[in-house]
Amino acid sequence: MKFIKTLAIVGLSLFSFFSHAKPSGQIQIRSELASPIILENSQDKNYLKVSLTGVKFESDKRIPINLALVIDRSGSMSGNRIEKAREAAILAINMLNEDDTISVVAFDSDAEIIIPATKVTNKQRLINQINNNVTARGGTALFAGLSKGINQVKKQLSKDKVNRIILLSDGQANVGPSSVGELSELAVIAAKKNIAITTFGIGADYNEVLMSTIASYSDGNHVFVDNTLDLENVFVREFKDVMSVVAQDVVINIQLKEGVKPVRLLGRDGSIKDNQVTVKMNQLYSNQEKYLLLEVIPSKGNTGEDKTLAQIELKYDNLLTNETENETQQVKIGYTNKPEVVKDSVIEDVVAETEIQKVTLENEKALEMYNAGDKAAAQKMLEDNRNRLMSISASMSSDSSEAKARLSQQASKNKAMAAAIETTDEKVYRKQSTEMQYDSKQSKILK
Repeated sequence: MKFIKTLAIVGLSLFSFFSHAKPSGQIQIRSELASPIILENSQDKNYLKVSLTGVKFESDKRIPINLALVIDRSGSMSGNRIEKAREAAILAINMLNEDDTISVVAFDSDAEIIIPATKVTNKQRLINQINNNVTARGGTALFAGLSKGINQVKKQLSKDKVNRIILLSDGQANVGPSSVGELSELAVIAAKKNIAITTFGIGADYNEVLMSTIASYSDGNHVFVDNTLDLENVFVREFKDVMSVVAQDVVINIQLKEGVKPVRLLGRDGSIKDNQVTVKMNQLYSNQEKYLLLEVIPSKGNTGEDKTLAQIELKYDNLLTNETENETQQVKIGYTNKPEVVKDSVIEDVVAETEIQKVTLENEKALEMYNAGDKAAAQKMLEDNRNRLMSISASMSSDSSEAKARLSQQASKNKAMAAAIETTDEKVYRKQSTEMQYDSKQSKILK
């Protein structure tokens, strides 16, 4: 309500600022600035948020899945871990139907295709193959396993399917290519084919940087499974995501107008070339918002004037209609000589997400301090960041309940990370912190 009153005061068009939120097929796109009205002739940093929300659809209309399970069966997986891995793989088989495709790759000192890409028609035969072949032995040829998994998904690759890999490992890659850079190249290859890779790290000995990076490059999920008894629950949560995909190969192009300068992207990776910004999201889920934040320096303007700050072009594959859809919209910015008008026009939801992403970047520095042995400094930074979020939340209006809740949620993460420094094993702490960081950087909000 305060924004509408503000627009009336400065004489700007209501339509100019609210025409930017509307559904496009399976996606509702909304673009808004943290400060849609700024002081005349000023060039303070501003933040453009472009959010995409997948619309709700009936579960019986879900999209067919093309899934590869890539399972570590090295010696360190022996005992309860390999047993639970088999049970999780069998659970996956039972959750799929005859319209879906499954492949299973197991890796030790080499990689073996246990089940080549096939329709899920004879479940008992597939289950028998898993029980007979997923047994612990040898080293950890993670590169070979992931390569074969990607190749199996590629054999049934289709724009009308959800193309996914679930990679499960408990150890360090020690056979074949093993660096973060080498494994990331595979993730990039998968992403270019619109294949998302979700990584499950089991126990405290896997390389959390490697596993989270693989997931990040392909826009998949990353989960730390400390207790193997939780593995089936983790699979169920993952399948809820996989079974709710409504769009993929989502590309957002932002063309900033003359005089507007891009500074940096927050939360998501993308390319910035001159005044053109491009961000890709591999998949979008029903009832979930994914967003990008772009820090910009607006062009100068005069009181009462409103200008187009950016033109946004959205392109994606609608999985329910099997068609490519496009949307174009503009974001405007207004100018005033009244500071109180600027203050009243602030969109607090955008401010909240901006602060969350800034704190997430600061938390990465805290983790670096922790890894360098300066635990006290790391703890202080995490606590300072928490206090900053709580202070911003307290300054917001009572109307911004969702923004305040989001800030409180991130503040709680910071509190937990700070407290755990004194009580948690170092290996476990690194995994927990990496998972929390990954979750925050994904820039997603459940609806």
